[in-house]
Amino acid sequence: MASSHIQFTTSEAFWDHIDAVTSSAATQHVDALTFQGVSPQDLNGLIDERGTRGRGIRFRRFDTQEQILIVVIPGKPHERLHLNLYFEVRDEISLMGLRDAWNNDGATRFFRGQGHPGGDDADGDGDAGEPDSSGSPRQQRGEREAWPTLVMEASGSSTLADLRKDMRWWFSASGHQVKIVLLAKLDRPGREIILEKWVETTPPPRPGPVTRAAARANTPYPVRAQEITIHWTPGMAAAIPASHVVTGGDLQLEFNLLFLRPPGPMEGDFLITTSRLQVWASTVWEVVV
Repeated sequence: MASSHIQFTTSEAFWDHIDAVTSSAATQHVDALTFQGVSPQDLNGLIDERGTRGRGIRFRRFDTQEQILIVVIPGKPHERLHLNLYFEVRDEISLMGLRDAWNNDGATRFFRGQGHPGGDDADGDGDAGEPDSSGSPRQQRGEREAWPTLVMEASGSSTLADLRKDMRWWFSASGHQVKIVLLAKLDRPGREIILEKWVETTPPPRPGPVTRAAARANTPYPVRAQEITIHWTPGMAAAIPASHVVTGGDLQLEFNLLFLRPPGPMEGDFLITTSRLQVWASTVWEVVV
């Protein structure tokens, strides 16, 4: 199996590493690689080459200070892990009559501070991220540089700790414009999918004068609002939804966080029921080798 942490040397060596994964069965088990020592100039070159080489990889997150680039190499398990869950959310939005009020932003690249004075721009000189899936309300976030309200990140080979670093980046880099981050971790040895929903909360204001320290203390911070585990029962076929046992209940996505307004008549929070989560899990496991 390929190493998941690699020192960046040249673009040719970079693509050799990608080829080694995509041309073998390793892509079933390795869906993310971390390259260290990547400069903004290196990233710009890789972005250009990705287009000319016709590669379907995603640059999940680039950290300018640490010079780390996390690359997603999507195989079927990875894509079903996030896409099929996103489709469940989109279907619930459509059933509420809001299909045309929702943008599917996919893996659009975003830059830290994008859309704000002093933020990084699209020249590729600052932190950047490309989610697995994302979406936003058309009316409130219809402009080109608007951030999504919903972001999804998934992986089989990345740890939950790695995914949580990505989650924190989305909240911070967006200036807290991202409202919900869903993390989906495929645990092959444990035969389970771990789904986490993260939102942000703001601590109560401190009494006394408003100082810089007090302002920092009132900055929103992420909290895990929900954890759902879906375990595949040994001895049962993966394609059977009932073989996947859900612990943690329905996935609930708050209407006001996704659409940035209170729900109107016949509107409310979106629920992905346990039965739909079972179907989602079955679609993932049936293509896992």
